[in-house]
Amino acid sequence: MSLAVIECPPSDATRAAINEGWTRYEQATKSEGRSDEWDNRVILTAIKAFVRQGRPFSANDFRDLLPEVRKCLISRRLIEAQRAGWIRRVGFTPSTLKSTKNALVRVYAPIPGALDD
Repeated sequence: MSLAVIECPPSDATRAAINEGWTRYEQATKSEGRSDEWDNRVILTAIKAFVRQGRPFSANDFRDLLPEVRKCLISRRLIEAQRAGWIRRVGFTPSTLKSTKNALVRVYAPIPGALDD
């Protein structure tokens, strides 16, 4: 049995939020150099943008929208988002990274109202 790839294309608002995160990331890394702190911030910006979009998503949906961050930090930020009550795990989908040979990645559903300001 094979699983279908679950996709959540980014909306224009999601892309704009991630682009804003990129801008802050580029400014900081240009003046301070690369660091896990800035990688974590841009990853969290992407996760928050997808949470606000309101549809189930996985790392497949935003990995390509990020600058070159350490990939291991993505899963740590997703765990952080779960603990913060922004998302919950709802399933699995095959990874779209060729190097993973279709390993499964988690699918997360946003928790309604979690990021209401």
